[in-house]
Amino acid sequence: MYRAALVLEGGAMRGQYTAGVLDAFLAHGLLFHTVIGVSAGALCGTNYMSQQRGRTNLVNTHYRHDKAYISLRRALHRQDIINLDYLFAEHGDGWEPFDELTYRTSPMTFVVAATALEKGRAVYFHDPQGRDLVANLKASSAMPFISKPVYTGLGLCLDGGIADSIPYAYAQANGFDKLVVIRTRPRDYRKNATSPVLARAYQRTFGDYPAFVDAAIARPQMYNHQAETLQSLEAQGRAFVLAPQQPVTVKRLERDASKLEALYQTGLHDGEAAITQLQAYLTA
Repeated sequence: MYRAALVLEGGAMRGQYTAGVLDAFLAHGLLFHTVIGVSAGALCGTNYMSQQRGRTNLVNTHYRHDKAYISLRRALHRQDIINLDYLFAEHGDGWEPFDELTYRTSPMTFVVAATALEKGRAVYFHDPQGRDLVANLKASSAMPFISKPVYTGLGLCLDGGIADSIPYAYAQANGFDKLVVIRTRPRDYRKNATSPVLARAYQRTFGDYPAFVDAAIARPQMYNHQAETLQSLEAQGRAFVLAPQQPVTVKRLERDASKLEALYQTGLHDGEAAITQLQAYLTA
């Protein structure tokens, strides 16, 4: 196991790229001291912690159209569009159950990032288990406007990407000088500023949480600063980054299983291709 932090960006179904890279890591026995995930990155990280190669891809390509898993109609019943409880339940033949024992006994530390509504700041859950694991994953993945805030041990939370989209700075603050970061966007991707319409929507919906509103509106600037700083760290040899080389056309709630499979294969290929260079970075 390497004394390094593995940082996993979110991005809903774009996490298929992350799933591919992580499966390549598992195929080569690459384990890290700490894994820090946001939203889809945390979901992929859960299956990495349980060392279940292929499970993320299996779920997203074979069960994407199961309305008990993902369905816009769930919102009509005031339920989350993506049902994360589905990932930890039994579904009969062909389904691979979550290996909770391997997850619990992993030598790696697992950190899930979310955004606290009250303070509008990132919060981090360490090695959650059982119901806390599911609640923390829900909190990290809960998208504003279409998901309900989630009660956690650290208060009401939503999407971790609002306050800390690529949490490599959290890894640095915890003493790691070796950073391996898996992006779900190309290195040169930058977000546009929050539109006035979206800003007003945040203000109307989350008016009771002004700090969260400020963080949500400022997210593009925060994200772009993180992306630029990460590129600088990579250029200095202080971070090892894997990212799609072409724009990702997979949508947040992509329905086309062939596109999901293709993005997974891209991540798997990129992960395999990077192994030698990555091992050199980690042992330097």
